Amino acid sequence: MIKSHTAKLNEIPLHYAEAPGPGPALVILHGLSGSHAEFLPLVPALAAQAHVYVLDLRGHGLSGRGEAGAYHLADYGRDVAAFLRQEVGEPAVLLGHSLGGLVAIWLGAHAPELVRGLVLSDPALYIIQMPRFGQTDFYPYFSHLRAYLSHYHANGASVEDLTTDLGQTPVSEEQTWLDVAGPDPVRERAIQLDQFDPAALTPALAGTLLQGHEPDDLLVQIRCPVHLIAARAVQGGAMEADDVRRAVSKLPHCTHTVIENAGHDIHLDQPEAFKRILKRFLVDLADRSHSN
Repeated sequence: MIKSHTAKLNEIPLHYAEAPGPGPALVILHGLSGSHAEFLPLVPALAAQAHVYVLDLRGHGLSGRGEAGAYHLADYGRDVAAFLRQEVGEPAVLLGHSLGGLVAIWLGAHAPELVRGLVLSDPALYIIQMPRFGQTDFYPYFSHLRAYLSHYHANGASVEDLTTDLGQTPVSEEQTWLDVAGPDPVRERAIQLDQFDPAALTPALAGTLLQGHEPDDLLVQIRCPVHLIAARAVQGGAMEADDVRRAVSKLPHCTHTVIENAGHDIHLDQPEAFKRILKRFLVDLADRSHSN
């Protein structure tokens, strides 16, 4: 059974869903502008092998919002570190998607005693840095989203208004997103965006999200087992083939998989393959622990 809770941490209350299960603690961290809700369909299968926690990062979902400017990588990292110490109470496997992957990497480097293993799903490792980020499709999308949501909140619009706007987004000359995805995914995304603090986009758009951290410097500090799951860049993934090779070369204990026919949101595009990879990582981690 999945239950919802709010952890009352020192600075920001963090909402999370929990599904107790055998095996290690598995803490799932979503991407920028996402929420815990997109991972809930995976939880029942994962709870057969792990005690699953799915967080809303600060400014996302049902968690509290940060003060102006308090949406840098270390801000998220300190929140999750406090959560791991207070609510989990044991070293955890961290599954991080996109921004969540960066947070997981930060924790692996800065709080290794809290981390048992990392699964990084299309992390925005090198793409998030300027000037490269400004040359990607992510930049105009997030720039438009910040402007739209700021206007949306200022004018007191409803989730229904947002759902209508999203549904009318053209996917092709003939079809809208509502035509392609159907009403449920469109409304779920509208709820995510209604809950999201658009100020969290500012550091990414300004090129300051990492706040001086170099991705490679973080990667080489990680000593736990890591599995990197990458999408194809031509299908909207955040990592080029050279990025994958570079990241794997910096991580002392890393395996990786490139998923065909998946964009950046691998867990949504290829959920069965995603679950298989994650469950295999948990089994391998357990085998490694038993052999030591």
